[in-house]
Amino acid sequence: MIASATGLATSESRERAFEEIVGRDTERLCALARSILRDEGEAQDAVQETLVKAWRSWDSLSRSDHTSRWLTRVCVNHCISRRRYLRSRGWPPLDLLERAGSAGNDGSSVPIKDVDLDGAYRKLSLKQRAAITITFGHGYSVDECAALMGCRPGTVRTHVARGLATLRKELGDA
Repeated sequence: MIASATGLATSESRERAFEEIVGRDTERLCALARSILRDEGEAQDAVQETLVKAWRSWDSLSRSDHTSRWLTRVCVNHCISRRRYLRSRGWPPLDLLERAGSAGNDGSSVPIKDVDLDGAYRKLSLKQRAAITITFGHGYSVDECAALMGCRPGTVRTHVARGLATLRKELGDA
């Protein structure tokens, strides 16, 4: 009887520790996934997959000082893989289609600048999108971004530079 009560207490404390440490990163991961995948449902699925992987690896992950970095890397990698899979199936970004076809409260459609920005962003490669989102959107350094993406800092700089050049060209700021 004592062993089962101890096991229950250990299980509850493990769950509490997981929720405390991982819970503070969940909103950040959602925003990151939305910016890469451009779809709310897909972003939620990506974060859920990230959290499942974190739970399965919790024994080793809980002892790490880099939990947030690990979560970000897993989420980014999952988003990039998922985006490639969806693109290979001819999947359009539904978020863009819904916003472009919806009417605002005053009966007007979504401003064309919003659609142009989204269209320009979609023209970036997945790696460019991830590098720009992680560095500018979430404030990571180039070195941190490189660690999260599993590449060299110079590669991140190249992705960012080429991505920004594409955005300038698409938006007419070149």
